[in-house]
Order: sequence, then structure tokens, then C-alpha cells
Amino acid sequence: MLSVFTYTLRSHRIGLLAVSVGLFVMSLIIVYTFDAFGGLEAFADLFESLPAPMTAMFRAQGGFGTSLTSYIALDYRHPVYIIAGLAFVLSVSGGAAAREIERGTALMLLASPMARWRYLAAKIGVLVVGAVVIVTMSWLGSLAGASLTGLAGDVEGGTLMLAQLNELGVLLAAGGIAVLLSAVSSDGGRTVSVTAGILTVMYFLDFVGAIWGPAEPLAPLSIFYYFDPLAVATNGTTLLRDVVVLFGVGLAGFVAALVLFQRRDITR
Repeated sequence: MLSVFTYTLRSHRIGLLAVSVGLFVMSLIIVYTFDAFGGLEAFADLFESLPAPMTAMFRAQGGFGTSLTSYIALDYRHPVYIIAGLAFVLSVSGGAAAREIERGTALMLLASPMARWRYLAAKIGVLVVGAVVIVTMSWLGSLAGASLTGLAGDVEGGTLMLAQLNELGVLLAAGGIAVLLSAVSSDGGRTVSVTAGILTVMYFLDFVGAIWGPAEPLAPLSIFYYFDPLAVATNGTTLLRDVVVLFGVGLAGFVAALVLFQRRDITR
């Protein structure tokens, strides 16, 4: 099991490094843009001029808050953060089972006396570790930016950590869906495509539900509905509902994947 974990982690080390460093730098730069906007008052004026769909994308219809912490947390919902994190998740999950079966390497790896569920659990372990590294690097980038700009005293590191915990939940929920699809498929490309399609529909439901009343009841069907880092920064704590739903979806997906992969025929 450990050999599968290290093999998989080594295979994805470049992608994980690229995403982690990229989001670290982005988080650092975002803090620098705070002064470029002219501080809270200037940014508030700019924010009020944005169209409703734009503020809905960041879940900031009621404003972005009154602190540097809320300004940083607001940007955690930027599509770049979401897409970069999900790119790594889809890369790992697509190869968790489906791509290995497609290439025939799964049969070789499972030729040793190893239970299938342990094999897949090692793959899931890489996904979880990678997701933790990504959100941690984003958080450290924000702290580094605050320190370099002399604004460390205005940033609540603990609150930003909770906001990143919220993002970790999104990545694991998406990972649970993707690994489940991978466990029942023999085509890695199809797994990634179908998962990307599902996540795109979910993002659309969350976005449309925020700006169009008739679609609002559909928004809770999206995992992105439970991703609200600005609310975390404003309240100083993460919502229990969001944590339960996101981590619950991820856990359910992983468990179902382990059970189904243990039982399926991987020779075809």
C-alpha cells in the first residue's frame, strides 16, 4: 500500500508543485493589490460599481466586509483558486483506477498480494495529502504577503485557515465524486470529462441560483453552494453545515468507490 502511495505521489509531484507554488504566489500578490486599490474605502467604492453577477460569483452580494481578512477571503473564491485545485484533484482521481485499468498497469500493481481497497485507498491518500498541501500553500501565501507588506497585524491568520478549510472541503467533495466515477470506469479520459461536466453544472447551479430567484432552490444541489470563505471571514468561524456537507460528500464518495472497486471486474 505504501509503495502505491509513493509511486502515485511521485507521479503527480510536478503537478502538485506547480499548483501549490502558483496559488502561493497568487495569494501573496492579492495582499499586495490591497494597497494598489487604495485600501478598504477605495475597494468598497469599486466593489459597489460591479454588476450583480460579478458579486454573486464571489458570494458578496451583501458587501465584501470591512477588513483586510475579508478582502483576502473574498478572493479565495476566485475561479483561479477553484480551477487550479480541481485540476489536481481530477488528475489524481482520473488515474486512481480508471486510467490504471485502461493502461493495464492496475493488473500489474494488483498482482502482488494486496487487497483492491488498499490499492485505491493509497490513491485516495495522495489526493487528500495533495489537497491539504494546496490549501496550506494558499494560506501561507496570504500570510507571507501580509508580512512583506507590513499588514500582518491586520490579518487574522486563524480565520483565513478556516476559510481554507472550507476550500479543502470543496476539493475533497469533488475528489469523492471523481474517485467514485473512476472506480467504476475503465477509461481515464472519460472519467475526467464526466467529472468536469458534473462540476461545471454544479458551479452553474450555484451561480444562477444566486442571481435568479426561480433557480435558487436548485443551488443546494451544488457543492459550491457550501463554499463561502467570505462568510467565514465575516463570522470568524466556518459554518457547521458546510463542513458536514462537503466532507460528508467526499467521505461518501471515497467509501462507495472502495466498495465498488473491490467488487468490480477489472479485466475488461
